[in-house]
Amino acid sequence: MSDRDGSGRRTASRGCLATGIAAAALGLLSPFVVMVQGWRRWRRGSEVKKKIQSATLTSAAGSELLRVDLDFDVPQAAGPQFRSRLTDTVIRVAETLKAADDVYHLVYRLPWDEEPVVLPVGPQLQELGERFSLVQSQGTMAGRTAVWLTLGREDALSEVVDPVAYDPESEGEPEALLTDPALRWSMATEWARVGPSLIVRLVLVVPRKAGGSVRALLDALT
Repeated sequence: MSDRDGSGRRTASRGCLATGIAAAALGLLSPFVVMVQGWRRWRRGSEVKKKIQSATLTSAAGSELLRVDLDFDVPQAAGPQFRSRLTDTVIRVAETLKAADDVYHLVYRLPWDEEPVVLPVGPQLQELGERFSLVQSQGTMAGRTAVWLTLGREDALSEVVDPVAYDPESEGEPEALLTDPALRWSMATEWARVGPSLIVRLVLVVPRKAGGSVRALLDALT
């Protein structure tokens, strides 16, 4: 597109000129952006950084519990392999704690939803593993809290979680829910991509008597 100046000569319009400048700037900046991203990856390194803490708790019913907090900083390139190891570890934890009538449930809320998603996962370890793996890689779950609850087959999830009003992102949650006395064991997970890193957080609340076995499995996860 062009117009004419007072002498009749054709001149580039401001729109075309601005577009040309932007394209030139983008061409100059793109190598710089790639360089910065590469520098950040180099500075971060290739190791998986891990922090783990545990504390004893007492439920409202007087049961002794162990809470384990884990934080991981994983290179994004190693994300798929780490997710696989994480899923395997969670399944081994569930296997260690499993009773014959355990049933797994998932609760989360997306920002645009008025009500939480309350999803029965099922009684099988395979079902838990498949759902857990999906949540760890599903883009809409980035930055969101997923709550994993284990109940007996005869226990109704609606007696533990308000299926309309519960929000795991609200103040005091999901910690308050994780220690509900009706639960056999529970877990909350979050993940997000931050710069060159995949940040993953887990909080598990398990019976104190099984804490040693569970902690050993989590200690081995890298």
